Amino acid sequence: MKKIQCVILGYGDRSSRYAEYAKTKPEELEIIGVIDVNDLKLQQAKQAFGLSDACLYKSLEEFLQKDVRCDVVINGTMDQLHYVTTMPLLEKGYNILLEKPVTANPKELLEIEAKAKNCKVVICHVLRYTPFYSKIKSIIDSGKIGKIVSLQLNEHVWYGHFVNSYVRGKWRSEKECGSGLLLAKCCHDTDLMCWLNNATDPYMVSSFGTKSFFTENNAPQGATQYCYECPNQKSCMFNAEKFQIEKDFIPFYTWAGINKPLDTITLEEKREFLKKDTYGQCVFKTDMDIVDRQCVSVQFANGSIGTLNMIGGTSAAGRHIHVVCEYGEVVGYIEENKIIVRVFDKENVCYTQSVIDFSAENDLSEEDNSVGGHYGGDYYIMKDLVRFLNGEKTSVATTVISDSVNSHLICYAAEKARKEKLIVDLRKEYQR
Repeated sequence: MKKIQCVILGYGDRSSRYAEYAKTKPEELEIIGVIDVNDLKLQQAKQAFGLSDACLYKSLEEFLQKDVRCDVVINGTMDQLHYVTTMPLLEKGYNILLEKPVTANPKELLEIEAKAKNCKVVICHVLRYTPFYSKIKSIIDSGKIGKIVSLQLNEHVWYGHFVNSYVRGKWRSEKECGSGLLLAKCCHDTDLMCWLNNATDPYMVSSFGTKSFFTENNAPQGATQYCYECPNQKSCMFNAEKFQIEKDFIPFYTWAGINKPLDTITLEEKREFLKKDTYGQCVFKTDMDIVDRQCVSVQFANGSIGTLNMIGGTSAAGRHIHVVCEYGEVVGYIEENKIIVRVFDKENVCYTQSVIDFSAENDLSEEDNSVGGHYGGDYYIMKDLVRFLNGEKTSVATTVISDSVNSHLICYAAEKARKEKLIVDLRKEYQR
């Protein structure tokens, strides 16, 4: 198998996670260059992968002008930059691993899909690569329990993640980052819905959602804009000193604005930073303009249905799935590493139930845990990518960009349905 040579565009949290595969499997993947506007990120990448200064690029334009040859580019830029960075790469014929969401604009999505016909473009819908969802897919595709009748998916976003990403963090504003919560967080889930049920296509979409908890009406009496001067510091669980410093939830998000290596930032620097940055603001008074809860209903062309419920700020993180088929069903919480399979016994008019513990099938070794995020999905997508680019057999999860379009269209339609209080016909709204 040929070693894949890779360049990273945007050395942030996601792309750096994928790049870790080159450390654990150096015979399969090599990072040969990094593109980033941030000097600190470039230096971190240089040290991480033993790169020379000649392999560091301050802009995509510089990289393209030098006509660097590689097997794939990992595009880990922010959502609103995906289109403007992906199109020039496709023009030059680069294969791309593109972070989700592809784009918040339907027209741009279809343009990327059309442009990608001569390249290999894989979208980072990493959950489909996990042993958990791969097992569910194999059960459905076996035909043992018949065709899908209904898919029910629930995502509970833990308060630490939700606050640091969507209330105080850089994805808090659709106006700023280009994506609403559903597209930014839950296109993983709409992808699972479409992938598991890919015998058909989504047809009609409706949705309800609102920002109900993280609003000024729920702020404690006398709350100030910044936590450091608020009289409710001791009683408020979201007090920035407690939440961001004592608990230090997701520090690589919180302290990125200081632009220093995490282990060199002092306590005093953190406290000063929180006096002026959104991470130090009252969670009920930020400029967050996205929902904190949303439900989506999907009618598929073959009559099957799908539902997705997302709740932000829950006490525990969790994804639950319940797939009902003609002759059985599959139920599971991914955090439990087990799924329940029920199969109807037609002769005895009852059902049999079995529990599958798929954790033993996870081939992540101890040294691979660094790329084991998203329940192992970050590791397995890279494992498949290497084989895909080598023309070898991959898992059922690996697909081309066209297989990721429907999940995005559901998100677009759901936002239109939510905002305009209507039911959206995908065939009429987004002609492909």
